[in-house]
Amino acid sequence: MKSLLAASVFALTSSQVFAMGSLFDLGWKNRIVLVFGKADDPKVARQLETLMSQKAELEERDIVVIGVSHEKATATYGQVPALDPAKLRKDADIDDDGFQVILVGKDRGIKLRSRDVVGDVEMFDLIDRMPMRRAERK
Repeated sequence: MKSLLAASVFALTSSQVFAMGSLFDLGWKNRIVLVFGKADDPKVARQLETLMSQKAELEERDIVVIGVSHEKATATYGQVPALDPAKLRKDADIDDDGFQVILVGKDRGIKLRSRDVVGDVEMFDLIDRMPMRRAERK
């Protein structure tokens, strides 16, 4: 019982575990790519374009892509309930309006955090090396 309690406390306090309200419901169903930045940032446009050009790959890997500006959070690929951009920023530990890409695994842990545009091959290779993804492919 003590080990279960300790594990629960660790999971709740770990900076690598998400508890984001409506995003919490996507855990175990979807991997989530959060693209933070100003709506007119060229890096945001490039990142979204890079990912959206690979829709079959996104679908195969159960990926939801969400663009998050200071004012709003919008699903650019996949279906998600309405999201609060301020809550996403807080939960993802984003404290500015700068560009950042975060990959959240199905277990709701942060798997990638980058201030540079992430290529589709790099993103998909990282996902394909994850134990849960390898199990899905068997």
